[in-house]
Amino acid sequence: MDQARSFIANASDRSEDIIEKADTGIVGLALERLLDDTADRVTVVTNDIPLGEAAESLIPQYGFDAEQIVWLTGEQLADELAEDFVSEFD
Repeated sequence: MDQARSFIANASDRSEDIIEKADTGIVGLALERLLDDTADRVTVVTNDIPLGEAAESLIPQYGFDAEQIVWLTGEQLADELAEDFVSEFD
């Protein structure tokens, strides 16, 4: 989580002291799920660009493939859900 805080602070040109703990917790939770084998792939949904980039950049440093971590913005998630919904009824 410290790495995530530093990454987000540097990417957003903010002090580490004001980075939300929830932001670093999202990266930590995603990594934890992969490390304890409760997931083989994680998706982080956020419009916070530094947070998404932190997840994509830091998690592979722990031996996971880049394909195991996906970052989607809210709009991208909505588009994927809409595609699934439409294809289900085609």
